[in-house]
Amino acid sequence: MTQPGINEIGAIIRNIRKERGLRLEDLADQNISPATISNIERGVPHVSLDKCMYVLNKLDIDQNQLSDLLADKRQGMDHLEFELLSIETMNDIGSPNDALKELNRLNLADSHPYAAVMYYIKGKCYNSLKKLHKAEKCFHNAIRLASQSDALENSNIEAASYTELGLCHYYQNNLEEALSFTENGMEAFVSEGERPHFRFVLLRNKAIYLERLNRFGEALKVVEGAWKELDQIGHMQVVLGFYCLKAELLYRTGQYDDAIEVAREGLDKARMECKHDTIFTLWTIMASIHMAKREWRNAERCFQLALFLKGTSVKEKFFAFTYSRLGVLYIHQERWNEAEKVIDLAIQIGERYHDAPRLLDAFVIKGDFHRIQKQYREAIPFYQKAEKLAHQYKYKNKLGKILFRMAKCWEFLDDKEFQACLQNMYNIKKETEEMVEDDLEEIS
Repeated sequence: MTQPGINEIGAIIRNIRKERGLRLEDLADQNISPATISNIERGVPHVSLDKCMYVLNKLDIDQNQLSDLLADKRQGMDHLEFELLSIETMNDIGSPNDALKELNRLNLADSHPYAAVMYYIKGKCYNSLKKLHKAEKCFHNAIRLASQSDALENSNIEAASYTELGLCHYYQNNLEEALSFTENGMEAFVSEGERPHFRFVLLRNKAIYLERLNRFGEALKVVEGAWKELDQIGHMQVVLGFYCLKAELLYRTGQYDDAIEVAREGLDKARMECKHDTIFTLWTIMASIHMAKREWRNAERCFQLALFLKGTSVKEKFFAFTYSRLGVLYIHQERWNEAEKVIDLAIQIGERYHDAPRLLDAFVIKGDFHRIQKQYREAIPFYQKAEKLAHQYKYKNKLGKILFRMAKCWEFLDDKEFQACLQNMYNIKKETEEMVEDDLEEIS
């Protein structure tokens, strides 16, 4: 009999024992210990089938009765699978509180074969509700139980839980931890298992976290590896995510014409699917590309098209980056009043949603806004806020650029502070060994 069969027998023994009000000790004798019976009930791998049959005989369960009980058990498991699928769907369509109520109604014990699935769905619900610490606890439980259950060895619940743990840390601006959990998920993924789309979700998320860490070359390598299998991805949102990533990374690495080609192809697919968020993202990327090429008129038109999607399904927090980049455009054109207005909007949105990377960028651009107008004292507080965020979230690749900008201000105000900035720049350089170009372009 296979190990899943022994798991099923163990569950049947436990149910019958509890129905009859028996303790483990009541079934134990000189041939079998309470610990062994407990192992049988929990489906511990090393338990022999003979021991299982011995306990069944003590419970007066013959082979025919066992077959009937197993059939009933499997029917019940099929129904439970359906229940869990319906509950997960409830969360996915925006009803996490209702889904949690249903999960609490099921109240599966940790010893249940589907307990890991329950914890995974519960973690997703808490993620949806932004109760991230509760979500993390659920995902860790799901990983622990899934790794112990042969019945779930092909379910990819472990890989899915690592994916969600990565998102938990990403939402808290812990990018290194998000990347680490995502790589764990890739190691846990079973190629021939269930939930096959998670392979590409994990690759996409890894590339996102690398991009946010300014590790553009590594991120692009991940995207290009997945690009060869793009037609195998059944989830259109994941496909469109790869288009956004590739266009962004090609732009970051100076491959502007290739970036425009990918962005336009992605826009065609997004428009056919009416995916407003992707359309918004790609027009913002297109704007950045045209800015890099100093094609100001085209850049402004792209920004206008992106901002035209305000009030649609595009989430407000995503507009912080667009407003920041538009502010850079206006600075280049010396449209100071318009620049300050949109940069302040970017700061407000970044603060509202605790989006550290975008808020840091907005602070730097606001500092640039003042510095370029030789308003050095007004610029320094914004650079200092950016520096604080960079230290808080360990964005070491951004620190050098921030300190250099600050030094450009202190040079005209305070020689002691200027020298301190230079010393700090040296310390950062020494610590990281090699400064990596980040995404904050110098405005001159």
